[in-house]
Amino acid sequence: MAKGTFHRRSTTALSAKKKGSESRSFGFRKSIYAVAAPALIVAVGVGLWQQVLFNKAVKAEMPVKESRCSGQKVVVRSPVNADALIACEGARDAIEFLASQDLDVPNDVPIEIVMKLPPVVSRSAAGGYLESERRVFILVYSEFRNLKTWFGIPINRSLYRSLVSQEVAHLAADYNFKIPQPSIQAKEYMAYITQLSTMEPALRKRVMSHFQCKAFEGDWQMCTTIYMFDCMGFGVRAYLHFLNQVNGRDYLHSILSGKALVE
Repeated sequence: MAKGTFHRRSTTALSAKKKGSESRSFGFRKSIYAVAAPALIVAVGVGLWQQVLFNKAVKAEMPVKESRCSGQKVVVRSPVNADALIACEGARDAIEFLASQDLDVPNDVPIEIVMKLPPVVSRSAAGGYLESERRVFILVYSEFRNLKTWFGIPINRSLYRSLVSQEVAHLAADYNFKIPQPSIQAKEYMAYITQLSTMEPALRKRVMSHFQCKAFEGDWQMCTTIYMFDCMGFGVRAYLHFLNQVNGRDYLHSILSGKALVE
């Protein structure tokens, strides 16, 4: 992604005319702020209250069983045992792959399998990672199936497993970033290359044949706009980029250290 040029605004004194204009408009701006500030406070309050209601609803919906994945630092809370088992497999896939790329493995990987995702997660999503809580949320498989297709192919349990791998990769990458605010494309690159690298070969072949796209040529092509326009297409192109011999593991660590895919 091409680096933009920052143009610092001038800090020289304003002319007398500009000062007069500013003083006349100050009262108007002050009145706008007086209205906008309470509105912002209300919006934030509503968002926080929605999260509280969501947490209560999750507890009331279905009996949830907490289980620790065998041989892993992963704890899954799920109302469906079969979904929990798949979550353990998907988490293992992600952790083993990222460990093979010399990333540190988190000591705690909490996964919540729920009927409904938290309000802060997109309604079209099937899973999400909440950075503020460092928790992974995944829809129960029965709800995931209601989406019909994912990556352009009919949903099955192998896709469900890869969904878990993607979200666990978000959590693991979060622990490894060495910069305070990674870009969206940096986070998603890490997640998608983990998901596609660990996907069952036959399934990955079907996904790749559906998209028929080329690898990203460089950082300059991997921007937020491209991701927002077609997130799964972004993921496939990122995976192809990762497979290039000049990228791979070294490129991942460049992302984590803030030397690549920065805004």
